[in-house]
Order: sequence, then C-alpha cells, then structure tokens
Amino acid sequence: MIMKLLNRLANPPEGKYHGVMGVFYYVDDAADAVRTLRQAGHRRLSVLSPVPHHQIERALEQGLSLVRWVTFCGGAIGFTAGMSLCIYSVLSYPMVTGGKELISLPPFMIPTYESMILLGGLTNLLAMLALGRLPQVRPRAPYDPRFTEDRIGIWVPCSGVEAERVREMLRGHEAEEVRLYE
Repeated sequence: MIMKLLNRLANPPEGKYHGVMGVFYYVDDAADAVRTLRQAGHRRLSVLSPVPHHQIERALEQGLSLVRWVTFCGGAIGFTAGMSLCIYSVLSYPMVTGGKELISLPPFMIPTYESMILLGGLTNLLAMLALGRLPQVRPRAPYDPRFTEDRIGIWVPCSGVEAERVREMLRGHEAEEVRLYE
C-alpha cells in the first residue's frame, strides 16, 4: 500500500490542460514572447525554466517579493515577544540580588535575539511556501523534462480562437516547438 502511494506521488496522473505550450532555447526569444503575450492581455501565463532569468522576470513584471517584509515583521514580533517575556518573568517573580536593577537589558538580549531569529525564520518559511503557492497539489501547466535541462517553456492557458492566436505569436518569436492542448 505504501509503495502504491509513493508511486502515485512520484507519477501523478496527467491533468486536462487547455492552452498553448511554447518551448524556447534562447532566453531573449522567450522574454520577447512573454512581453508580447503580456501586451496582448495574457496575465496568467507560466514560465518553466531550469534557472531564474532576470530578463524573463522583468518581462513578467512580477515586482519585488514580499518575503523580505514578512520576515522583517516576524523578526520584529519575535524581538518584542522575547523582550516582553523577559520583562514579564522578572516582574512576576522578582529576585533582587546585590541591589541590581530588575530590568537590565544585557542579560535579556540573548533570549530576545533567539526569539527574534526563531520567529523571523518561521515567518520566512511560511511566506516562501505561501507566496510560492507550495505545495502544488495540481500542476498548472503540462511538464516536459527538458525544462530542467536547457529549455524554457511558456504556458498560456486559453482555448479556441485565442489559442490559435497565441500559437502563431509563439511561432513568430522563434519557438522551437509549440503544442496546443485542448
């Protein structure tokens, strides 16, 4: 039973896709195709590539990631929570030794730092998973093993006459292969 489950996870069933997949070798051609598709009004396209390409990212007009701000907020909350925990514990159970002040920052810095790192790291992980839409239960686009080696795939979900237009657009931008899924 476990082998059957692992086999299903390793080889998911092919989904039904409606759209056009273009396979590109050159990054410039793929970036130009993405720009043209975006200007034509296609906003839900997906790019599959073995490595990140800055030209394609700029063509997709993604903008800056929110992960850094979520991580900063998590770290700030962790810092505040760590300092609050230290102050609360000292004020709840005061032990005056040698006439020292109860609230002293140097000994509080280690638990504060540790809680800041812990919450910053956890919020970073959760933000990366959420913004990366992971885990991806159902694939958004058909997959080709060449996309992990040296090719770039552009998936445009569409159907009918629009699919034919997209197909011709991708061919016009020097796509090696264009497949229509209906």
